[in-house]
Amino acid sequence: MNRQGIGVALVFAGIILYGIVHITTLMYLPTVMTYSTQWGKYLQAMYDSGGLIAFIVSIVLFLIGVFLLLPKSIFSAKGVMSEIRERDREFNEQYGTRETQ
Repeated sequence: MNRQGIGVALVFAGIILYGIVHITTLMYLPTVMTYSTQWGKYLQAMYDSGGLIAFIVSIVLFLIGVFLLLPKSIFSAKGVMSEIRERDREFNEQYGTRETQ
């Protein structure tokens, strides 16, 4: 499986896992009457229902998937510039140079 395939699978897995955690948290939310932390009612319900670790894993899966979907050349400016020069050279060889005024 190539890099893009793994990236798509991880993004999809992260979204599905987050959806499951979100649904279970919303189902547990009405039972949270008081919370003593600064997290708020939603994250307290997520913690009480045991979904906090799955929530973190879903975010990590999503971010790794997005990272794998980004092209390699975006992380190195040298790679981008050399690719532009190479394509420009190929274009000039095939179609000739364009005269500027």
